[in-house]
Amino acid sequence: MASNGERHRTWLARAQQTFVATGAPVFGSALLTNVRRQALEETLGRFATQAEPLAERFLWDPEAARPELQALADRALTQMRAAVTLRAGERGLARAAAARMDSWWRATEGHEHIDDERLAAHVRVRILSHLDRMNAFFDSYRAFFRNLLPLCRSEGPTTVLDLAAGHGGFALAAAELAAQSGRQLAITASDIKPEYVELARASAELRGLSNVTFAVQNALDLTTIAPGRYDVITCTQSLHHFSAGQVAVMFAEACRVAGRGVLFIDGARGALNAAGVAGLSLLLFRDRELSHDALVSFRRFFVPEELELLARIGPWGSTARAFWSPPGHCVLAADKPARAAS
Repeated sequence: MASNGERHRTWLARAQQTFVATGAPVFGSALLTNVRRQALEETLGRFATQAEPLAERFLWDPEAARPELQALADRALTQMRAAVTLRAGERGLARAAAARMDSWWRATEGHEHIDDERLAAHVRVRILSHLDRMNAFFDSYRAFFRNLLPLCRSEGPTTVLDLAAGHGGFALAAAELAAQSGRQLAITASDIKPEYVELARASAELRGLSNVTFAVQNALDLTTIAPGRYDVITCTQSLHHFSAGQVAVMFAEACRVAGRGVLFIDGARGALNAAGVAGLSLLLFRDRELSHDALVSFRRFFVPEELELLARIGPWGSTARAFWSPPGHCVLAADKPARAAS
């Protein structure tokens, strides 16, 4: 007869497999999908006279246009969120309550421990290690890799620049997954903080990965990179560290430089999912700092319609698509229409 511990492990494994395969829709998202879609289109229409000429200026002078795009996107998202609350209130109590809960949930001034420059180095390394194990538990990196494959070349190597890569979690995992699947990827993991780049480099050496290079790079300014130098530009699990306007700038910059396409992925905002992930980090690792950071992250995440707004307010917005992806992520992708055929 199975022991209680064995039954618990079996139940946890089955729950994990189900969650990874199907995900858990964010509470209230189904109620608000149509409302958010309506608010998105209304907001884009309201800002069209400002967005269209700005997008043109961005094409020939991105450095000068970046501050304007950032400010415009910040204003647009604020108005879209206000429109969601207004339209939800017109559609009954359930939608009004969902919109109010979301409005309360995202209103946070909290900061993640991982962003604190005063954090002891060994604590930072511990949090990042547990974060990697959490991603492995949810099979997140494999899900990100599946979303990357449609943008890759069918033959020959695909060059990838991973922005705001932190300690290189996804970049290193993608390199391993590519090798396992016979794909040729040449990945550059970049971050604005040299200490993160060095952590990623050391981890790659320990894992024997030779198809990953590293660079110190500002994700908001890619003017030092020649257009087409990289086939695909990615950013995973970092968007919530940036303001709405900064995400719009980063997406526009990535589209300007990428030869084939852009892939941004982050978590989807939601209170119940946050409680689950924060609780699991305590259960699996007894890591209070990671649990705290999970709660803060889930309050700062975007939802797909918001990411679509930030993409469409700038240049190349017509190529953008945003959607929810299991187990609980927002994906913002763009396929460059002028890219060469594989």
